[in-house]
Amino acid sequence: MITGSRGAVGVSPGQLERELAYYQRECNDLGARLLRLQEEQSQAFREARRSRTLAKLIREAHRLADTVIGAEDLGDRILEIVIDNSMCDRAALLVEEVPGSRVFRVTHAIGLREKAASPITLPSVPEFFFTTAQSRIEPPAYELTGILQLPYVLWAYDRTTGHALMIGNRSEANVSRAFEAGDQELIEGGLSVFIDVLARKQAEQELRRAMHAAEQADEAKAAFLATLSHELRTPLNAIIGLADIMSSKRSSALTEERSGTYAAEIASSGRHLLRLINDILDYSSIARGHLAIQPEWIRLEHAVGGAIRAAQGMAEERGITLSVSPIDPAFGLLVDSVRFRQILDNLIGNAIKFTPPDGQIAVDIEFGAESSIQISVSDTGIGMRSEDIAIAMEPFRQLDNALTRKIAGTGLGLPITKGLVEAHGGAVMIESEPGRGTTVRIVFPASLGSPGRAGRPTAKR
Repeated sequence: MITGSRGAVGVSPGQLERELAYYQRECNDLGARLLRLQEEQSQAFREARRSRTLAKLIREAHRLADTVIGAEDLGDRILEIVIDNSMCDRAALLVEEVPGSRVFRVTHAIGLREKAASPITLPSVPEFFFTTAQSRIEPPAYELTGILQLPYVLWAYDRTTGHALMIGNRSEANVSRAFEAGDQELIEGGLSVFIDVLARKQAEQELRRAMHAAEQADEAKAAFLATLSHELRTPLNAIIGLADIMSSKRSSALTEERSGTYAAEIASSGRHLLRLINDILDYSSIARGHLAIQPEWIRLEHAVGGAIRAAQGMAEERGITLSVSPIDPAFGLLVDSVRFRQILDNLIGNAIKFTPPDGQIAVDIEFGAESSIQISVSDTGIGMRSEDIAIAMEPFRQLDNALTRKIAGTGLGLPITKGLVEAHGGAVMIESEPGRGTTVRIVFPASLGSPGRAGRPTAKR
């Protein structure tokens, strides 16, 4: 130690450097600890905010589940909660069009000027993904950032249901930090809440539809039973009444002519009852999938001609013109002959029932796409509205209007015809307009036809 003239204590340069280094280390250590405390505090704040957001989302979702909001509106409400609590600029819900296809469409979005209308194809579909300022803009980051049109996105995808949730920001400063791996709990939790509530809402809707369908089915069956009881009672009353007259002790009052007339009426009523019972049995077999089809080659000209001749008398009684287009005599059709005749009888009989006097009915044979065989029955009858066509095709249903209520029937004609045609691999199409008539077209596949053959066709296997 060196004492100066003023009494100051001298310090060597080496000692000063050591003391300075010591204080610098202490200051750096203190600063590092302060940064760690700030980071821990920030991390705790972020975790608390994620927990609060997820808790609020769950709470609000349960409230939404108990409201009457529909499944189609649920996505917007969920996104509103996410936007309000996660401090993001935009959010969207997506769904995969076909599981495993990697093709998505946006179902709900907030913050986008226009929701993406065209499908979005992703080269790969991560279950969790996020971008930061350090992220390289390459697949899948390129496609995901393009959906929200923002550089910073947070994404979650549920592979089981195909639903995805994503949020995005314009800059990292919006949330005072970058997205990070810890956000996985938040984004996946939000997606899980949406999927759970959506499943509940869809189940509720399905239940309501099922209840409505069951109520309609009960009403239809009740109406059918009422109609059927009337349809059965009328011929039964005739049979019983006429049989009582013929078997009474006053049979001497019956002439041979009257006996023949009564017997004919009994036979006609019996055949009517048999048709009703056959219709019920046929539809029961179709509904249970037990309809037996025995295909054989028939001449289309002969089959259609027989149905036309059988219906000609009824058409003439009502003053209706019944015509058929020319058919190649050599054309064969591989169908169940009995069921095919039943199809034609149902269609022509329906057309006659619903066509007023002086009307016209035409049966046409055409060859459509891929040489399919099309048989159409067109009439100038009362017609149907487009919404009534679906009702007419349902079993036990009859159109509820003044014109159709005047015409007897069980309401099984068209459903049975549809079932018989489909059993042959064909289809039934109906075009109709009120007051302008109806065209029922049945289409059989080309494999059932043998056009232009003069000899007996050979069955195709």
